[in-house]
Order: sequence, then C-alpha cells, then structure tokens
Amino acid sequence: MPYLDQGEFYSEFGSFEVNITVPENYVVAATGELQNAKEKDWLKNRASFTWEPIQQKVKNTSGQLKTTYQLFPLSAQEIKTLRYKQSNVHDFAWFADKRFIVNYDSCRLASGKVIDVFTYYTPKNKGNWKNSIAHSKDAIRHYSGLVGEYPYSIVQVVQGPESFGGGMEYPTITVISPGGNAKDLDNTIAHEIGHNWFYGILASNEREHPWMDEGINSFYDDKYKVAKYGKQPQLERILFETKAVTKTDQPIELASEKYSEANYGLVAYYKTAEWMRYLEAELGTETFNNALKEYYRRWQFKHPQPEDFKKVLEESSGKNMDSVFLYLSKTGTLPNQQRKGTKTAFLFNLKSLADYAKKPTKDLILFGPAFGANSYDKTMLGGFITNMKLPPSPFQFLVAPMYATGSKKMTGLGFASYSFYPNAILKTVDVGVSGSTFTADQYTGDDGKKNFLGFTKIVPGIKLTWKEKNPRSNFNRFIQFKSFLIREDALRFYRDTLITLPGPDTTITSKYRTLSDNRTLNQFRLVIENNRALYPYRGELKIEQGKDFVRAAFTGNYFFNYVKKGGLDVRLFAGKFFYTSSRTFTKQFATDRYHLNMTGANGYEDYTYSDYFIGRNKFEGIASQQIMVRDGAFKVRTDLLADKVAKTDDWLMAANFSTTIPDAINPLSLLPFKIPLKIFADIGTYAESWKQNAETDRFLFDAGLQLSLMKETINIYVPLLYSSVYRDYLQSTIEKKERLWKKISFSIDLSNFSFRKLDRNFDF
Repeated sequence: MPYLDQGEFYSEFGSFEVNITVPENYVVAATGELQNAKEKDWLKNRASFTWEPIQQKVKNTSGQLKTTYQLFPLSAQEIKTLRYKQSNVHDFAWFADKRFIVNYDSCRLASGKVIDVFTYYTPKNKGNWKNSIAHSKDAIRHYSGLVGEYPYSIVQVVQGPESFGGGMEYPTITVISPGGNAKDLDNTIAHEIGHNWFYGILASNEREHPWMDEGINSFYDDKYKVAKYGKQPQLERILFETKAVTKTDQPIELASEKYSEANYGLVAYYKTAEWMRYLEAELGTETFNNALKEYYRRWQFKHPQPEDFKKVLEESSGKNMDSVFLYLSKTGTLPNQQRKGTKTAFLFNLKSLADYAKKPTKDLILFGPAFGANSYDKTMLGGFITNMKLPPSPFQFLVAPMYATGSKKMTGLGFASYSFYPNAILKTVDVGVSGSTFTADQYTGDDGKKNFLGFTKIVPGIKLTWKEKNPRSNFNRFIQFKSFLIREDALRFYRDTLITLPGPDTTITSKYRTLSDNRTLNQFRLVIENNRALYPYRGELKIEQGKDFVRAAFTGNYFFNYVKKGGLDVRLFAGKFFYTSSRTFTKQFATDRYHLNMTGANGYEDYTYSDYFIGRNKFEGIASQQIMVRDGAFKVRTDLLADKVAKTDDWLMAANFSTTIPDAINPLSLLPFKIPLKIFADIGTYAESWKQNAETDRFLFDAGLQLSLMKETINIYVPLLYSSVYRDYLQSTIEKKERLWKKISFSIDLSNFSFRKLDRNFDF
C-alpha cells in the first residue's frame, strides 16, 4: 500500500535488488547494502575529509540572488550505476545530491555485532548535523537494548529538502527535514530510526492499527528523550486531555482513515505511549521489558496483529490482559492520567510554569499583572486571576480589574462560564456571563473640567454547538443567544441666562450634568462554517432586537485558494432594519447607531462594545481612522458628515473582495522580507439610492491596497479608487496635502479572533 498522510505504509516483505544510474558527481544514499566496493570505500573515506564547498551566486525563480553550495562542479561528464541489495524489507528509498557531506562510523551492539552508520547532509546544515552520527548510534543502541537487536548491517540518516516537513522512515534509511536545533534533530533521528523496529521489522498494519507502530515507537522515543534530556514539557498531554475533557477524542484501536487530524497525533501517538506506560506499571518494568523482547523475537518479519501482541504479553507475564486492553477501545483519559488538586502560579514565575508544563497533574489557577490602554483611560494597570487553560475546567472564569491613570476610575473586564458536553446531538452547551467597564468618551466643559463618560455592560448568554457525525468533518455549527445589558454615561445640557450689566446685555452660559442611560439589546446568531483546506466558507445570520427596532443581517465568507497560502477572500452582506412600530423622526434619531452602514462602523456605532477601539469617539487624529469590518465594510470613511454616505434604516447589500498579490507581479516580493500586501475592492447598494429622484449612484464602490498583520487581526487600508460621492467628500472636508494620509483607515478585529486562523483543525 503506497504512502498516505494518515496510515502511511503497509507492504509485504521481500528481497530488493536495485540499480541506480546517476551522474558521477552525485552522492547517493539508499536502502540496504551498496554492492559497489569502490563506491562504498570512497564514501567511508570521504567522511574523514575536510571539504571546502564551492560557493556560487545564482538567481532563484523570482530573480533574487541566492547563495548555493556544492562539493563538485555543476556538471559531470561520466555516469555511474550503483547497485543495492537488501532482504527482509517491505520498501525501498533512495536520495541523491551533489552537495552531500557524508559522515560515517561503525556501531558495535551489545552482542558484538558491528553495523555501518552513515549520515548525509548539506554544508548549510553542518552546525546542527555535525553530531548526527553520535545521535544515530545512541538511537540504535537504545532500541536494540530495550526491544531487540537490529538485524540489518546498515543505518542511514539523510537530510531532506527545505520543503520537507518532519521525518519519514524507510527500511535502513530515514529522511529528516533540515530545520530545528541540534536537540530537536537528535530526538527526530531517534524517533525515525526507532521506526525500523515497528514499521520496518515487525511491520504491523498501520492502516488498520496505527498505534502498533506510531504509538509503541513514541513510547520508546519518550524514554530516549528522558534518558538524555530529562523530563520534557508535556504539551501533547495538555492537548490530548483537552480533547478528552471536551469529548472530542477517539479510541486508540481505530483505523487510520477514521481519525481526525488532531486525534491521529494525540491518540495514535501520544495516548498509546501513555497506555504503554500504564501497561508497564501493571506488569512491572522487568516483566514488561522481557515481554516486549519476546514479542519482537517472535514476530519480526511476520506482520503481528493486536491479538498477537496481547497473547505474547499474557504468556510472558502469566497475567490476563483483558482489562488493560479494554482501554484501547475506550475514549477519555487513562487511569494514570488523572489530575488531582490545584496549583496556583504567577504569570512571570517561569520556573513554576516550566515545572507545571513538565508535570501537568493538577488544575492551574494563574494570576499576574493586567495592562490596558485607550485614548480616555490612558494607561490602565491592575491584575488578573483566571483558571483558563488547557485542558479546560467545566467552570471557567477570568477577573481583571484595573485602575485607569487618565480617567482616575476603576476599569476592567471578566467572565464566568460553565460548559456541558452532552456528546449527543449537541457537542457543547456553554452558559455564561461576561462584563466590562471602560471610558468611552471625554468632554471638557467651559470651566476646564474633564468629564469622563464610561459604559458598563453585563452580557449573559448561551451557546449550543452541534456535534458532527464524522470526526474528520471540518464543519462547525452553532447558535448563540446573548442579552447586552448596558449602562452608559451621557451629558444633558441646559442654558442659564445671567444679567451681567444694567441694560439689555446678558451672558448665556451652558451648563450640563451627567446622567446614566440604560438599554438592552438581545442578539441571536446562527453560524455555519466549513474550515476545509480548499475553499473554506462561513455563513452567519444575526438578528438583534432593541427598543423600537429589529436588525437582521447575513454575512457570508468564501475563500478561493489559487496560490500557496493565499487567494481571493469574498464577503457578501445583506441587511434589513425594521421598526417594530411606526417610523418617526424621534425613533430614527434614537436608533441611529444601529442603522446599516456602507462604511465600516466607527466606535460610536459599536453598539455592543464588542470591539477594541483606541479612541472610541475620536473625530481627529489616527484614532478617528479606525473602523469595524461590518455591514457594507467599505474602507472610505465619511464620518465628518451629519449623515454618513449610504447609511440607512432600511436595507443594504454589499460585496467585498480581498486578494493576495502573486509574487510574479508583486514588486515587494523582491524584498528580503515578506510584506503581506493585498488588493481590496468593495461594491454595494442601499435602499435610498433606488428611490425616485435619488441623487446618489445606485451602486457605490471603492478599491485600494490592504496590509494585513497578525493573521488579519490588524488591517490597514489605503483607498485609491472610489465613487464620485466619496471623492467629493474627501475634497470638501480634507486639505489636499493631508488627503492621502487621512483617507487611510484601519481595523483591529479582536472580537472575531479564532485559533482556527492559526490552525484550521483547532477545535478545542
């Protein structure tokens, strides 16, 4: 069976004899024993030479100068045919490169048997690979001592190309990517050489029982790491327990193709290794070691099945293994993975956190300093305490009070939630409440007194997430209901008439007082998304109800992949605003911030206070140029108008496009560093433009350049083309010398951040 990403290989044993004809200036590494004595001697002797590579300047496909190294001239006049033979293997692999540095040594095993050890790598990676022979010999002795003697006469490790990820085993030879540090290389070499025992010599059916290779090998690989480097951080444990707690893990005994991508690594590899540790504890180390050696002796070159493994353990130990093997078919944590107690840690106590990472056997409560900043509160200082972590506790909380140095007020945020995992129709039920309080505006009166106008919100809610029948599905579907209970400070102005002189002269003085207004907004969301690798999409229906109105909106996103890590992002929006009773001027004025907006909303229009704004109500300076990607999501702002262009309390539709620029036509690709530059374009229409005697175009547009940072969490937009109504606005409100700068807008999208932006398979 040929290679698959999940399940890898499964083939019958055979005897291979392979002839490889290459130019004479190539170094070849291949499965088995090289039969050309002259070439073999040359390779062994070559390893003792000090080679000075020839450095050349060549151009890559983009025309950039690139330094390359080689040990021979670029061309060779002669060719050579190399012959390799190997028995009792089920695959053959070979690698060739003109640049290879060859290291060689022999390795004597405990029985006295001597095997050849070769490593091949390019001059660029000499620093990390200089000890690759020693690492390879350590791995061979480790597995030979604990599992059984290596039966072949040669072991080889080859550095793969830059584009190759991780490592891949083949009989008597393994290929490893050049990245990482020397320690990572050592661990990877050990893991891949270890596969010679389980993938190669025992050759279990990885398609049907991946744990019999990947998991058992990981168990011995972990022993190698601990013996050489001590206890390591247990990230895999944390991630697996997260899957187990949320009931999204799968059993160990499962065919490869049935695993989700995350579970393939966390269950077939990590959990199996933990199960092997549990098995070792049940049998005792000496009995366990003897049983595994007997399993290896009895079943090498014979393709053992799980029942064969179980039978050998029972015969070697004299114990019934039914109860232990039952865990292969169960989900959840193993008996040796239970957490007990609680650990409290300070954020900057690195030693305490490192110890926890190496032994995460308790629940964690973390505390530390909290910082914040905006235009009104200025710098905010305080602290936080939380039990947010992986794996998550059913009950989670975060409290972060802060003192604002600008407003001289207490600010902060927090939440508390409880999660249920029904593992039936619904995957998760989340019930919780969040809250926050910050300053949203500032007013300086005639008396010079600064008035800081804040808001406080409390948001109870519930979220229901569907369970997908197929664990490999990239679908995510949920409904969510929230109520936003918001209190806002506001100023109420009134006039006081004072007679200052005899006669008709008077002075009219404006006075004000601060009041608090309360409002409630109910929000319903239905979200369906598919995070597949090709053409991922997302659809969201949002219905919001407040005093005197209902706001309904649909937002759809579709991504067309056409270049590596890039493509065309399409966003479609359609919204309708309803009055729940008769439409009056008073109601229009009162609901203004909820109206549909062709431009991305400003801070005032963020009526749920869900996005982070530098200066929520600023109309000057850089803070005033921040927008939300919402509604029509145009990038040209018209905030200085009494009525913004294309703002409506009826209906609005828009389409937004954003595309990466292929390197072939992107002049910035010549730079030594990558700039994430894109092209955006927006087109939209709204109700008023279709009315009789309408003065605006029915369809509006803008387009320009977009700079996307931090996985599009921060976006900077430079509009270059736009409808005449926007051109007229810019010409009438902004001086020419400032026009280019002031028409730039930017967004900071924290509320929609998802770890799926980092990894589409992140479903914790």
